[in-house]
Amino acid sequence: MITTIALDLDNTLLTSEKTISPRNEAVLKQLHTAGIRVVLCTGRPIKAIQPLLKQLGLTTPTDYSITFNGGLVQQNATSEVLARTSISKADIAPLYAYAKTLRIPLDVIDLTQVFSLVDLGKSTYETFLNGLMPFHDVTFDELPADDQFGKVVSSTTKAVNNRANLPESVKAKFHAVPSRRNLLEFLPQHTDKASGLKQLLAHFGEDYSNLMAFGDEENDLGMLEAAEVGVAMDNAIPAVKAVATDHTLNNDADGVAVFLEQYFSLA
Repeated sequence: MITTIALDLDNTLLTSEKTISPRNEAVLKQLHTAGIRVVLCTGRPIKAIQPLLKQLGLTTPTDYSITFNGGLVQQNATSEVLARTSISKADIAPLYAYAKTLRIPLDVIDLTQVFSLVDLGKSTYETFLNGLMPFHDVTFDELPADDQFGKVVSSTTKAVNNRANLPESVKAKFHAVPSRRNLLEFLPQHTDKASGLKQLLAHFGEDYSNLMAFGDEENDLGMLEAAEVGVAMDNAIPAVKAVATDHTLNNDADGVAVFLEQYFSLA
């Protein structure tokens, strides 16, 4: 029995204009009112998705989101952390050395802020987040040694294109996955949206057999493969379509709502 619907945001739930369409909103609200859990799954911090959570009415005590691409499971209204996977400055050191060699920028994110390692050059990540989190320009030496970080990102196509060449010292610490064609995310090893959802489902005494997931990009592969019902958008990459159990229309054609209306026989 499906009790939980997990939704990637960009190019899945959101239109090309980064909005939730009226049809998607109405269907998700209907299912949420009926007792189905609706879980937004994203690489963004929870602060950055609060407008979407409020739009969908996902603000009750049992409403959670998967943030940092699985590294954090948080209660929507309070941001209380249910589960967290972190990395330290020591873990980041080999990644920093690799970034210096490749000449790519890095931004390091904790629960509340972003540290731009400006000795590697300022990236476009601050522009992308558009004020949703505070940024601090620091060198690697100035990065707090006692902090616990959720992820590191490199906002450049060069990082994405060179992912196959990561040194073993980096692979040992990180799961590297692109969330966009020009954004490579370095997550704690064995962390992805599926691992975050597993922790959330266990909190409710459930498992992947209760999960339906929607996605389009490589960072959605794990949750679509694990879910009882894994739905690939028509605009999804071939690898996502290959692991999905089902397919739907693209993100600009209300693909999420169309599938849910059919699956749950909504009027």
